[in-house]
Amino acid sequence: MTEISTEVVPSEVGRFRGHGALLTALVVDGAGSGLFLPFAVLYFLHTTTIPLASVGGALTAGGLLALPTPLLVGPLIDRFGPRRLTVAGNLLSVVAFLGYLFVGSTWQLAAAALIAGVGQSASWTALVCLIGLVAAPDERPRWFAVQSVARNAGYGLGGIAGAVTVSVGAGWAYPLLAAVNAASYVVVAGVVALRLNTPAQYQAGPARDPAMKAAGYFDVIRDRRLLVLVGTNFLLVVCMSVLSVLVTVYLVDALGQPAWVGGALFTLNTVIVVLAQTTVTRRVDGCRKPKIVQVAAAAWALAFLFLWLLNVAPGWLVLPGAALAVCACTLAEMLHAPTINALAVDTAPSMVSGRYLATYQLSWGLGTAVAPGLLSWLLSRGAQWPWPVLIVLCALAAAAIGLLLKWTENLSAKTKT
Repeated sequence: MTEISTEVVPSEVGRFRGHGALLTALVVDGAGSGLFLPFAVLYFLHTTTIPLASVGGALTAGGLLALPTPLLVGPLIDRFGPRRLTVAGNLLSVVAFLGYLFVGSTWQLAAAALIAGVGQSASWTALVCLIGLVAAPDERPRWFAVQSVARNAGYGLGGIAGAVTVSVGAGWAYPLLAAVNAASYVVVAGVVALRLNTPAQYQAGPARDPAMKAAGYFDVIRDRRLLVLVGTNFLLVVCMSVLSVLVTVYLVDALGQPAWVGGALFTLNTVIVVLAQTTVTRRVDGCRKPKIVQVAAAAWALAFLFLWLLNVAPGWLVLPGAALAVCACTLAEMLHAPTINALAVDTAPSMVSGRYLATYQLSWGLGTAVAPGLLSWLLSRGAQWPWPVLIVLCALAAAAIGLLLKWTENLSAKTKT
C-alpha cells in the first residue's frame, strides 16, 4: 500500500498577494449567511404553506444527506485545486437559495436544502485548503482567527440587517433575504475566481507526485494523527455546540430565567469573539498547538462546571454565573477553532490535502449533527446530567490530543539525534 508522505506545504506558499480578496470573501460569506440563517424557518413559514414540523424535517433531511459531501469533494480538491472547488461550492449555494424562492412543497424544500448543504460543505472544505495555501505555517492560526472574526462579525451585522428587514413586515422582505444571500455567494465565487491568486505549483491538476496518484481514503485514515484530530475535534464540536443548543433551554426551562437571557448571552459570545479573537491568537502564538487545544478543553470543562453548579446556586447568582460560563466557553472557542484547523492543515500531506482535510471536516459535520440530539436527551434525563458528561468529553479530548503532542515530541527528539 502506498505510504502517505508527511511533507507539508512550504512556508513560501504564504508569500503572495491576494489576502485582501480572501478576507473579502470571508466577510461577504459571513454576512450573507448571517442575513438568512437566523430566519430560515420563518422564511418558509411565511412564503409557503408547508407546516412547521415539515419545514424542520425537510431542512434536517437535507443537512443529513449532505454530510458525506466532504469525502466526495476531497479527491476533487486534490485533482482540480481548492480555488475551483470553492467557486463551484458557492455557485451551488446560489442555485439552492434561488431555488428557495420557488419552493412550494416539502420535497422541493428538502431538495433545495440538500443542494445548499452540498454547496456550503464543498466550499467550506475547499476554503480550509485555500487558507492553507495563502498562509505560511506559522501564520495559519492567525488567518483562521481572522476567519472566525470575519464570520462572527458578518453574522452579527447580517443578523441585524435581517431583523430590520423582516420587521418591515412587507411581503417582499423574506424573499429579499434569500435573494441577497444568493447574491453574496455570487460575490464570493467571483472574488475567489477572479481576484484570489494561488501559487502555480498548487494549481489544478492531478497529483504531481506519481507515487501519490494511488493514494486514497484508505491510505489517509491509516495516519493516526488524522484519527486523533478527527476524534478530538468531534468531542470538542459537541462541547462547542452547548452554547447554541443547550444553554438557553437550560437557563429558561430548568432554572426559570427569562427567555431574553439566551439571546443576550449569545450576543456576549459574538462580541467577545469579534473584539478579542485576534488578540487571543496572537498571545498564544509560538505555543505548541496541541497544548493550546488542551487549554481549550480545560476552559470548556470549567464552563460546564460553572453551569452545573448553577443548579444549587442562589437565584441572584444565576445570571452572573451564566455570563462567566459563557466567557469561559468563548475563550475555549477562540483557542480551539483557529488552532485545530491550523493543526489539521499543518499535518496534511500536500499532495492529498483535499482528502485529508475532507476527512477532518467530517468531525465538524458529525459533531454538529450529533450535538442537538445528544444534549437534548441528556437534559431530558435531568438538569444535572449534561454537565458531568460534557466534562468527561473534555477530559477525553485533552487526553487524545496529548497523544499527538507526545508523538510530535518523540519525532523532534529523533530528528535532533
